[in-house]
Amino acid sequence: MFTMFQITRHIWLGRFASRLLLDNLQEARITHIVNVGESTPQLQLSDGPFRRIEWTPIEDLVPMQIPLAISSLTILHECICDADSNDYVHCVAGQNRSPTILWLYLTACGLELTAAKRLIESHSYDAIPGHPKLTTTALVAAVISHGSATFLPYPRPLAFQPIPS
Repeated sequence: MFTMFQITRHIWLGRFASRLLLDNLQEARITHIVNVGESTPQLQLSDGPFRRIEWTPIEDLVPMQIPLAISSLTILHECICDADSNDYVHCVAGQNRSPTILWLYLTACGLELTAAKRLIESHSYDAIPGHPKLTTTALVAAVISHGSATFLPYPRPLAFQPIPS
């Protein structure tokens, strides 16, 4: 199953962005792909048309290192803040790493931890945002501090708008 979940108006989450998912990515008008899985990207800019494809390999089910998390969040922030972007965040299964990176990003942008978790879980049935094997209290504190210093005030509030009914 090649499932994509729309979390907000401009942010999507899901499984590995392979050639099998290309039609779905194009139909959703995805412009930016952020891969936080360990597998190298299969798609290229010319496959999209995509404007940016980024890869930050994060090992699954081990505590995320703070510098790697900050780097991933900075890349995600740049992508989401790009005008008129539709962003797809993925790992291999779309269950642990990508939901956790998105959860960290939302909290870095000022959303309360529980609200960010609820938002992701309400749209992605098998996501585990803030997976306890990937996160630590120190990581969350560092991300929130980094976000408040560098991501706020948030330049693209439309990206966080709920999905239109």
